[in-house]
Amino acid sequence: MRAPRVLSSDVVIVNYRPLGRTGLTVSALSLGTVSLGVDYGINAPGEFGRPGEREAVALVCAALDRGITLIDTAPAYGESERLVGRAVGRDPRAIIDTKIAPSHVAPSHIRTSLESSLRALDRDVLDIAQLHNATRDMIEDGAVTDALLEAKRRGLVRFLGASVYAEDAALAVIRSGQYDVLQVAFNALDQRMASGVLPAAEAAGVGVLVRSAVLKGALTPKAQWLPESLAPLRAAAAHARDLLAGGSWDRLPAAAMRFCLSVPRVASVLTGARTLAELDAAVAAESAGPLDPSVLASAAQLAMTDERLLNPSYWPVA
Repeated sequence: MRAPRVLSSDVVIVNYRPLGRTGLTVSALSLGTVSLGVDYGINAPGEFGRPGEREAVALVCAALDRGITLIDTAPAYGESERLVGRAVGRDPRAIIDTKIAPSHVAPSHIRTSLESSLRALDRDVLDIAQLHNATRDMIEDGAVTDALLEAKRRGLVRFLGASVYAEDAALAVIRSGQYDVLQVAFNALDQRMASGVLPAAEAAGVGVLVRSAVLKGALTPKAQWLPESLAPLRAAAAHARDLLAGGSWDRLPAAAMRFCLSVPRVASVLTGARTLAELDAAVAAESAGPLDPSVLASAAQLAMTDERLLNPSYWPVA
């Protein structure tokens, strides 16, 4: 079935940035698709659950029509790869970034994962393939990297990347010299990658993709529905609301996105938009440009370090 086309909105992407040493130029805002393939986020009333297939496909098409060029997906995101493939698999405008299935991280299984992704995405070659949740030990062992390099030599993938949580893993990826792209969590509350990882990536020519710009919904009005066990995070989100968005929950998502987009060492920031309205709000935030320098300077006081608050894998299951 042919993917439905979506008319462009009046707001489109303004800025495009080089993706490290890859030679690719990507939109400053990219589309993350975890929320299209699985139920994801904070379980706020009326604001939870993935869209239907037709709506999800239309959203991916709309992203390209609004000037977004980079689409991020993964086998671990449920139906995401198939939906992206149906929507834009054969669209030459799309730069598709997927990941190695976590169950396939063993070197002998990497080719299986990549070939499965190629079929789901309706692609002859993957633009970018990332290790999913890469660790320092995984990178320093070298076996997985060698398997990825072999897949690259065989023409299955153009560029290699790694998605990480920890700073030591990020630095190991950069030091290896074999990875072109690094995906990290970064937002107004989680600024831990700013001082060490981002400068090191820039110096090495590694393109940085930022995920978790709104921290799985904690930097949106949905923060009000965080469970009591995450009360400190809810309080931190309220502080961010006051400092970045003039006390408005409704303005906080755009301010949080603009915070990440204001960092010059970042190639692209993922939006996990679930609806066309959320997509257009994210595109409008990108078009609005960087935050005022005085606001950015003040945002340093929002930085937290508690891994159990900043890493959603530690949050209670919805």
